Amino acid sequence: MSGTVPAPSLASRDTAPLWRALLSMQRFAWEQGVATHAAIDSGHLGLARMLARDAVTRQDADGQLGAMDDAGAVNSGPLLEATLLLGEDDAPAAEAAQRQRWWLLRHSPRDDWGVLHHLKGSTEVWADSVYMVVPALVASGDLAPADMQYRMHREQLWDAGTGLYRHRYDMASGEFARDAFWASGSGWVAAGLARALHLGVEADTVRARWEREARELIDACTAFERPDGRFHDVLDDPSTFVDGGAGLMLAYAAFTGVADGWLPASYADDAARWAEAALASVGEDGIVREVCGAPGFDRSGTSAEAQAFAILAIAAASRLT
Repeated sequence: MSGTVPAPSLASRDTAPLWRALLSMQRFAWEQGVATHAAIDSGHLGLARMLARDAVTRQDADGQLGAMDDAGAVNSGPLLEATLLLGEDDAPAAEAAQRQRWWLLRHSPRDDWGVLHHLKGSTEVWADSVYMVVPALVASGDLAPADMQYRMHREQLWDAGTGLYRHRYDMASGEFARDAFWASGSGWVAAGLARALHLGVEADTVRARWEREARELIDACTAFERPDGRFHDVLDDPSTFVDGGAGLMLAYAAFTGVADGWLPASYADDAARWAEAALASVGEDGIVREVCGAPGFDRSGTSAEAQAFAILAIAAASRLT
């Protein structure tokens, strides 16, 4: 471990109010999945298993965990990590984890050359999918497919000029469905790479490339930081609302990189600034406000994912103490 010790007010922050608010919120599959990641990283393995067990109960005929009859094709992916933990002592859960794994590996909708579509009935590739798919496949031991999906998503969405990710690309039309540099989109990619690396990547060449490209993405986002430590919803468009949630995603990625030794210590200072800026909006109810808000994520509001990333960032910061 390397890195500076983050501000005590962050590393020692009581996460109970954040948890109460998170558990009170409606959660779709990816939100339930990120909640399990927060529970795992915080040492609440019993809670992670409880959340996973409910996701197993809601598994659909396709094998998607935590199914809620929505159009998502990959949003169940983040639930695989905790379900694999549950399956260590539970044969039905182990089977459920393998059904989810094979959904991602073989059965979920994808383009002819293999890149996964984010939604059923659509041919769009989304930046969000990097977090939904890559860590899950690393957790299941499928590094080569994880890297393939990451590389294909990067090929479609990464912009060499800015170092940022555009949001959505339509494979059928060959055009961007949304070409905005959505802050949360780049946040999903940075956080997804950080989580995948934290889970363990044995191939040296893959690990080195992911570490380098995650750092470059964090650097590219940093260039658009506001004076208050937050970001605009569209990074290069100051007319869009201010979003603290993307800062929590980037803070989690940066703290993780420092704690795991692939980022210099100075990144912990950036991460602490972004996390503190986002958490400044939290009141006694534990709700993180002024983030990209559910359910449409097209305006300022609140969300279960922002709650989870607040907890994830604090847990990652705590590993530096």
